[in-house]
Amino acid sequence: MSDPSVEDPVVHDRAPKVPLWLQLKTAIADMIVKGGMRPDDKLPSETELCNQFGVSRIVVRQAMSRLVTEGLVYRHQGRGAFVAQQSEDSDFVGRIIGFSGDIELRNHTVSRFILTADIRDPDPRAAKALGLGPGERVVFLRRTMSVDGVPRILVESSLVESRVPGLLHHPLENRSLYAMLLEHYGIQFEGAERWIEAASASKEEAEHLKISKGTPLIKIESRSSDRTGRHIEYFSALYRTDSARLHFTIRPEQGR
Repeated sequence: MSDPSVEDPVVHDRAPKVPLWLQLKTAIADMIVKGGMRPDDKLPSETELCNQFGVSRIVVRQAMSRLVTEGLVYRHQGRGAFVAQQSEDSDFVGRIIGFSGDIELRNHTVSRFILTADIRDPDPRAAKALGLGPGERVVFLRRTMSVDGVPRILVESSLVESRVPGLLHHPLENRSLYAMLLEHYGIQFEGAERWIEAASASKEEAEHLKISKGTPLIKIESRSSDRTGRHIEYFSALYRTDSARLHFTIRPEQGR
């Protein structure tokens, strides 16, 4: 078992709008990834986490409950919490963790290359998805993401500019967008809607993904909202499924 005390992240109120449980959840996820923890490794106990991060037991339980819900951690009654086994299927379509977080939790290296980054008027599809009015603009990012050096996804993201002022002044290359939104703006996505359809690679798209023109792809459209229900991000992504599958977990609705 890897030693989770190595280079422990510190939970502190650097972003006042971010709840402590959410900061702790992020810190524990970092502990798993950066500490090299393996599936079935035991996590520190509630008491140890309280002492290690200087938070209350309620905060620890909130953070661990969310990690269990997201499938990153599992519990054994009377034995504690453990790192969950992650399949090689990609779960980011069915979870809010995001593509890079999903892959990095499996100890793969994710690299990101920025193709375009600017502030612009939204295209009609993004404007409708985000509920934007006249004059509202978006931060537009076009990126490729690679896993262990192999391009896997080409994604165009539009974020409501008024919610992320100065985003382009931060270093974006090889940074998780969702981690940056949490760190600098206190934004944690609590919900998302996603649409999936078949697509084929154009010449330009094929060049970015290092595949042949016409290669079948999965197109994913998404809009994500924060805990207030406000839509903040819309993205359209082209995903290569020749090296990994998309995985969904379906749970019954309450009361049925």
